[in-house]
Amino acid sequence: MAAAISERELQTVRSFLEVTSTLALATVNADGSAQIAPLFFVADAALNLYWLSAPTSIHSVNLSARPAVAAAVYPEVWAWEQIRGVQIEGQAGAVNDSEASAAALRLYRAKFTLPAALNAQIAASTVYKLTPRWLRWLDNGVRFGYKAQGEINT
Repeated sequence: MAAAISERELQTVRSFLEVTSTLALATVNADGSAQIAPLFFVADAALNLYWLSAPTSIHSVNLSARPAVAAAVYPEVWAWEQIRGVQIEGQAGAVNDSEASAAALRLYRAKFTLPAALNAQIAASTVYKLTPRWLRWLDNGVRFGYKAQGEINT
């Protein structure tokens, strides 16, 4: 049985998201099959996740029609006691507000060192946001199979 997620664990999740680069975003194709995409991301204090993508990418097309998504964020490890990460369920979509988009892009540029050669691609990309409704934190460093989970009220 998973423990309820505490504010202290939510802060641990925030810190973990700051130092982890990639999320695996799961969306649903038009035929009902699953699709997953690895994406560089940033998170805000409310645990919303943001990434840049082309609106024509499969995951972008999928979430524009079916915004319910799941995501996993975890580092690559080779020992079971090092396994830790976040599983998230929520709604995702393009950020249409220019101020919110600019704020997310500032977070993105602060987290990642991006070469100037990518400026045109970044400018042509859309900012997307995953708003979590549920989160599970896993940490085998606490004990094998440790997890805390709960609804997220952002």
